[in-house]
Amino acid sequence: MRLVTCVLLSLASVAAIAQKVILIPLDSRPAAGQFPQLIGRMANVNVVLPPIEFLGRYTTPGKPELILDWLEKQDLTDVTAIIVNTDMIAYGGLINSRLPDTSEEIAMTRLTRLAEIRKRYEGKQFYAFSAVMRLYPTATRGAATWRIQLGKLAETKDRYRRTNSKTALHQVASYQKKIPPIEVTNYEAARSRNHLMQRVLIQMAAKNVFDYLILGQDDAQPFGPHISETVNLRSIVDGLGIGGKVYFCEGVDQLANVLLSRALLRQSGWVPRVRIVYSDDAARKRIANYESKNIELSLRDQLFASGARPWVSGDYDYTLWLNAPNPRPGEFQKFTEELIAEVDQGFPSGVADINLGKSGTADPRLFADLWQNDRMIRLLSYAGWNTAGNTMGTSIPAANVYLLARRKGTDPLKRELAQREFVLHRFVNDFAYHKYTRPEAYKLIDSFKHGSREETFGEEFAVVNSFVRKEMEKHLQKFFADQFMGKKFFAGAQQFEFIGLNSIKIGLPWPRAYEVRLDFRMVVSAVADQLGLD
Repeated sequence: MRLVTCVLLSLASVAAIAQKVILIPLDSRPAAGQFPQLIGRMANVNVVLPPIEFLGRYTTPGKPELILDWLEKQDLTDVTAIIVNTDMIAYGGLINSRLPDTSEEIAMTRLTRLAEIRKRYEGKQFYAFSAVMRLYPTATRGAATWRIQLGKLAETKDRYRRTNSKTALHQVASYQKKIPPIEVTNYEAARSRNHLMQRVLIQMAAKNVFDYLILGQDDAQPFGPHISETVNLRSIVDGLGIGGKVYFCEGVDQLANVLLSRALLRQSGWVPRVRIVYSDDAARKRIANYESKNIELSLRDQLFASGARPWVSGDYDYTLWLNAPNPRPGEFQKFTEELIAEVDQGFPSGVADINLGKSGTADPRLFADLWQNDRMIRLLSYAGWNTAGNTMGTSIPAANVYLLARRKGTDPLKRELAQREFVLHRFVNDFAYHKYTRPEAYKLIDSFKHGSREETFGEEFAVVNSFVRKEMEKHLQKFFADQFMGKKFFAGAQQFEFIGLNSIKIGLPWPRAYEVRLDFRMVVSAVADQLGLD
């Protein structure tokens, strides 16, 4: 007879967190703060954010002075790194950085105060990131009639400047007639101020205010004012000879993940070597939606910024399977067959699905393959959301940090639970929400008398939020039941079994249905086999 002893455990019940990283995110969305917190848990790292009320909410800006007050009061002697989004410090966050409301003088005063705080902790890793302003203004009700035209105007002006196309010149005149002149003035003023501040940030990096600075390109196209801005910024970096301290990446929402990975890898002295497999090798030279450089260069930037390196020869630490946009059918089939074979054999594999639909939905064919044969639970990492840069800059850091945690021997149960929670979180959030729940939420918004997909308030928001909460809990429970419930895994020498979820909280973080916040904890039982009497 065999007796089995079960002890109920959840992530919240394990030992206290040992390390700490301070993060000032670019806003209050889950991608900006929650994702790095979830990744940090894998390595026993507590990613500490300012109070949520300091971070603003959508068009309500954050409170830079209060955040700086908060940062000054923190005891930074025991932190591993400080990661700061300078747009939050200078302007009150990403959304407000697209408006000219904050003067250059005020922005400069705030950045100077940040530099003074940094001086007190010269030996600490101090990282910063900032967004090169995106092409299109923020999607709000007030901007609905002209925002697309304004983005196209900016794009077409650059196209004309670089190609001298008469068609582009005619399009510029056409777009200008459709846009209130004050909006063009505001757009250009915000861009000019932001560019000046980023020149300042580069100078600060040269003076060692920042150990590392990333300038992330927010949603873009191959043409637009961001191209010449970036060329100018790169020339300053080259002139100062600080190419190793300043990096340029596509996307911005994922950069806290990237810098968290870099900080932890740098502290440990480990550089992961990553083998890259594309779903279509020819696709590496394509430019993904909302980006300004080709996929191969974008991926290289995310890898280097995260502290990892692409594998060339010899041993590698894991494979990143990159599902590129619009792969040829035959190439995609070979890709999935090889991916399935390696996952099924237990080879370390992360997945970045950048074959994203118009709504930002990951590839359903790849999802279906990963759903089969318990493959979801076997992945190192997974991401497939919004843009290529966002996706790569989520999957890569998650894989890096998890493998680092294994090398360092951090609390095995905490590590294994946190890693699996993040994989489940990504599949439910990245796929289920955008594929199923978000489209239905938009239909619900469209049915309202004053419905607006850009902004929804009051009772209408409450109705949508309630709908999203109920639908997403169904998806979460279904994904967990199918992929994790009853499955066993080892944490160190001890075996555990997944038995449920708790602490579930779901809701819309901003007054729109574009993204969702999803919180939960997995519950497991420790399985101990003992010999008993017959």
